[in-house]
Amino acid sequence: MFGSRYMPCPECAASLDVSSDDVHICDPERLLDFRLFQLRGELAELEREMAEYLGTPQGRFAAWDAARRRGSAA
Repeated sequence: MFGSRYMPCPECAASLDVSSDDVHICDPERLLDFRLFQLRGELAELEREMAEYLGTPQGRFAAWDAARRRGSAA
C-alpha cells in the first residue's frame, strides 16, 4: 500500500508532513494535552485511589484538617 506523507510528532502527536524541511516546534498547549491523554489511565487510577482514601476515617480527617487550615490561612 501507499505510505502516508504525514506522520505524528512523537512528542505532541501533531500531524507533520515528512517531505517538508520545516522545523517543527511543539505547541505547549498541544504538548500538555497529549501528555495528559497518555496518562489518562494513571490519572483515572489516582482519582479512584483518592476517592477510596477519602472514604476512610484517615481520609475524612485529612480533608477536614486541610479545610480547617485553609480557613485559618485566609
